[in-house]
Amino acid sequence: MTMTIPGPPARPLRRIQPNGSAAAVTLYLKTQWPRIGGPGLRPLPDTAFTNPAFIERYRPGTLTFPYLAACGPSFDDDLPSSGLKNVADRLHMPIFKLAATELADPRRRLDALDSDQYASHVLTPAGYVQEPGFKTWTFQQFLPDREPLPGSPVRLEGRLFALRRPHDMGKRVFEKLLHRHLRNASLNDFLLTPDGRAHCATLGLVPEQQQRWTRYRFGPVTRIDKAEELYIFRPSGEDSDRFLIILERIIHDWVMGKTRRLPGTWRDRSQYSRRGSAS
Repeated sequence: MTMTIPGPPARPLRRIQPNGSAAAVTLYLKTQWPRIGGPGLRPLPDTAFTNPAFIERYRPGTLTFPYLAACGPSFDDDLPSSGLKNVADRLHMPIFKLAATELADPRRRLDALDSDQYASHVLTPAGYVQEPGFKTWTFQQFLPDREPLPGSPVRLEGRLFALRRPHDMGKRVFEKLLHRHLRNASLNDFLLTPDGRAHCATLGLVPEQQQRWTRYRFGPVTRIDKAEELYIFRPSGEDSDRFLIILERIIHDWVMGKTRRLPGTWRDRSQYSRRGSAS
């Protein structure tokens, strides 16, 4: 049962989907959702990956699978709505997890998300509270309208994108570059913007209590950190198109030396953070 504390009563909103609809957004709100990549995102030229300069420089590295995931009620849940589906319903926002894995069988990543119950916590005045339904993570389908460019190292394979990172781009570097391109649509960040606060106020919600957190256990040590891989995202059409453009740009711009290099080391905060314990 959710323990998030609502704010003042919200005024009635116009319904745009019938009662019982499975859609996350069932009421009309004036909020303009941010789009991943921001307003300046542009596709590469059609010849970007067939250009001899790129072909000469690109050396393929590790196979990586960018994915889209969500979770909702399971058969043993008592509640009809739970998990990330319940978060989306409560906020009337399209919310998904966007990230990448290099596991040979990407489905093993879902097992880890289920084990951690990724994004299952909220922070209330009484402390961290875990909400149900975060043990049923599944991959969702990207539904872009465009195809990868000719010669692109990125392809769509069923429910996942697949790409070969450049040989000199590490996993953590790729993840940080991906988040850099997606962060304008980060759920946790958006909630604290003026638009996000206005959106929550319309629904009678406290923005800080809608941010998502994950508790990680390492033997006797427990850490908690923000779930930073949740984004405002619509799988069909433009957002999936933009995601494909972002993946192609990450590879192309790195190979062609156009990427502003990020710091050489990062800590995985879920494992090394020295901030407060979740116990």
